[in-house]
Amino acid sequence: MKNDIRVADSISNELENEIFDLADEASELLENGKTEASLGKIRLAWEKLPESKYNTPVSHMILSELIPVLNATGKYEEAVQVAKDWIRDLETCGYKIYHTIPYILHGETLLFLGQPDLAKEAFYQAIKYGATKRDFNDKPAFYFDIAKKKLNDNEEILKLFQKEVLSLPFPVFKTELAELSAELTDRIDVLSEQGSDLFDEDKFQECIEVWSEALALIPSPQNLYGETFWLETSIGDGYFMLNKFEESLVHFLNAKGNIETNAYENPFVMLRLGELFFEVNEFNDAKEFLLRAYMLEGEELFETEEEKYFDFLKENVKID
Repeated sequence: MKNDIRVADSISNELENEIFDLADEASELLENGKTEASLGKIRLAWEKLPESKYNTPVSHMILSELIPVLNATGKYEEAVQVAKDWIRDLETCGYKIYHTIPYILHGETLLFLGQPDLAKEAFYQAIKYGATKRDFNDKPAFYFDIAKKKLNDNEEILKLFQKEVLSLPFPVFKTELAELSAELTDRIDVLSEQGSDLFDEDKFQECIEVWSEALALIPSPQNLYGETFWLETSIGDGYFMLNKFEESLVHFLNAKGNIETNAYENPFVMLRLGELFFEVNEFNDAKEFLLRAYMLEGEELFETEEEKYFDFLKENVKID
């Protein structure tokens, strides 16, 4: 498998906003216990995605909600198939796998079906592809114990699943996350400031490590929180300064997918995305995002950047 990073296929801003609205409606309905109505909304969001449905900027978010809602409505076989299709796409696309949530959701769904052996294999796969405790944050703690092979007894696994999941009015899903605790917010603020100080001293690798520590404190799905937007942007900028463009692009794409903050209104994020797409030879996307940056803040935004980016924009877009 290649070590290259798979770049998501662009969709229109209008469609992306429509998808976000449907996902928000699905989340609200689920929180109110209206599972069937929630399923209708999130299914519609998935159906609206163009091919390749699995590789748009919002695919991960929609699938991360669709599978739990299918489980909430008892449609376990359908949920398993969605998870399998998602995993098949990841494993056959030829690019590096860095999303582990599909494997975790697959494992959880297999527990709903009473198949602990297969669930264990799914959780093991999550670890294989780099999942850490953070990726399991919004799930029962015993899932991570299974994944780390600390819990192997099938009978005990099913008893815990009955107690911590099936006994609830409906399973606790990602959509119920609201805001971070004051204590957690304070800790993130301290780390964020430390990272900023290191960045100002041009200690880019060190600031990335500190900001990554802060990001690890935020539960999944992290794109529900405004704090994530700033941290993903900051980490991405640190990698940009180190000329590690593929790593940087992953974080800026994560920032763009943040639900709490509209990245399309942020000229700096648009600028960096344009520059990064340029560096990875995705020139259509580079033109789109550099133009968005220019339209938000004009030529002044490019004054501190390498001339090649604005030169590229002028060569490909008629600028007054």
